[in-house]
Amino acid sequence: MTKMLPRKNSFLELIETIESHFPLSYTEEINQLFAEFTKHLDNLSSYDETLIKRLNVIWAYRGFSLEKYFSQQQNIYSFDFYPKYKKLMKRDSLLLRKVMNDREYSKVIFIGSGPLPLSLKLLRINIQKIGYDLMQEAIALSSKSVPKDRFGRKIIYREGNFFELKLQERKPVIVYVAGLIQGKKEGIPRLIKQLPRGSLIVVRTVANDKRNLLYEHLEKSDFYKFGRVKEFNPTKSSGIVNGMIVIEKK
Repeated sequence: MTKMLPRKNSFLELIETIESHFPLSYTEEINQLFAEFTKHLDNLSSYDETLIKRLNVIWAYRGFSLEKYFSQQQNIYSFDFYPKYKKLMKRDSLLLRKVMNDREYSKVIFIGSGPLPLSLKLLRINIQKIGYDLMQEAIALSSKSVPKDRFGRKIIYREGNFFELKLQERKPVIVYVAGLIQGKKEGIPRLIKQLPRGSLIVVRTVANDKRNLLYEHLEKSDFYKFGRVKEFNPTKSSGIVNGMIVIEKK
């Protein structure tokens, strides 16, 4: 079936308007544009690959602008999506403990942690946590935005690019790869080679949301050759949209 382009003077104009505001800020005007933008995401499967890539860039800019704004408030609890993150990471914490069994892990590493690293903060695993981001601005904001409580005091932030990162870990670690990072099929095998046996690589997926086509499509079968692989998808009734693929390096 031929992929369609959005009608002129509708979604395409809206896309061009949003792109003209790059890099995006958190303003009433932008919020109104995105209220209209999200109405069109139900039709993602009908758009061509070039347009999907543009939408992915838009969504990444939107995510960064939201996190930047709320990190500057230095009040993570005011973030619009804080309740969703809290529920998500409670689920992640429970599932990861089951996968971990009795093995000890030296740290949690989150690649693409952003300026408001809620996943690291809310993950209820009390070991060293490191957030990597390729933007210095994100690193600077991160260090000021997360409270230094039990699960926040052990977080440190470093600049790093997913495709160039060189991890020199001697003990098993848990590595999260942010969902909106593109090129994971090529980048994850390179990452796995650097890690000690038994390390866990957690890859975000989207199960119950119309944004799923903005994420790189991955199957757990893509990673069977690297070790034991488990996939966790939330039920629709849970209110959680993110699933995860967990790879245990053999």
